[in-house]
Amino acid sequence: MAPLLDVQQVEISYHGKAVVRDVSFQLEPGEILGIVGESGSGKSTLIKAAMGLLDSGGAVTGGHIYYKGNHVVDAGPEELRRMRGPAMGMIFQHTEASLCPVRSIGDQLYESVSQHEQVSREEVRRRALELFGHMRLKDGDRILNSYPFELSGGMNQRVGIMMAMILKPDLLFADEPTSALDVTVQAQVIREMMKMRDLYGTGIVIVTHNIGVVEYMADKVAVMYQGRLVEYGETASVIRHPEQEYTKKLIGAVLRVNRG
Repeated sequence: MAPLLDVQQVEISYHGKAVVRDVSFQLEPGEILGIVGESGSGKSTLIKAAMGLLDSGGAVTGGHIYYKGNHVVDAGPEELRRMRGPAMGMIFQHTEASLCPVRSIGDQLYESVSQHEQVSREEVRRRALELFGHMRLKDGDRILNSYPFELSGGMNQRVGIMMAMILKPDLLFADEPTSALDVTVQAQVIREMMKMRDLYGTGIVIVTHNIGVVEYMADKVAVMYQGRLVEYGETASVIRHPEQEYTKKLIGAVLRVNRG
């Protein structure tokens, strides 16, 4: 059976200049992969390519990206639209910035879900409240009736998790989802993402500059440096026996997530 996500010798270029070179990794269903590295190493570019969301001037100029054996790079706009949501979800670094500031969370959620299935507002609300319950948030009604600017950064990230998971995608990408949050809220958001994996068997690719986050939640880790994959393997093995000097420096700067 094909892996959930299969990245093979991928090269990504912007305006003809390669920024990611010869990157390969796989993700199985229910597995969590952490892609770690400093800013500009190509982490976010990789997952944007897998979602078909590269910025203007960006293109996959080599290699292959497969989702369940289907070639993402060759997929047309309509096929990609159908895949985003029910198949592949995304949590952005700043969820608030990706939401409309003058429409309630509930209205935006309904619009998003109704693009993929015929469903009532009541059913969407029920699903959202159920997800909030799994996240131990008891004021779901208030959140759905709120506008993004009325919520804290941490609460907006929880909204991002809920919106990404409401269609129960098989694959979830998370692009620096905790970097703008304080340490306590970071830990809560990470635990809630892992709860979604446990509930639905979702495979997760999380991009972060903090290898401590990866150590806490990921089964495998991919270390990026200057557009290349310099270390890749089981998280425990890489953390305990890093081969590259760059990886050793990342581990030495770890801010660990409290498991309590």
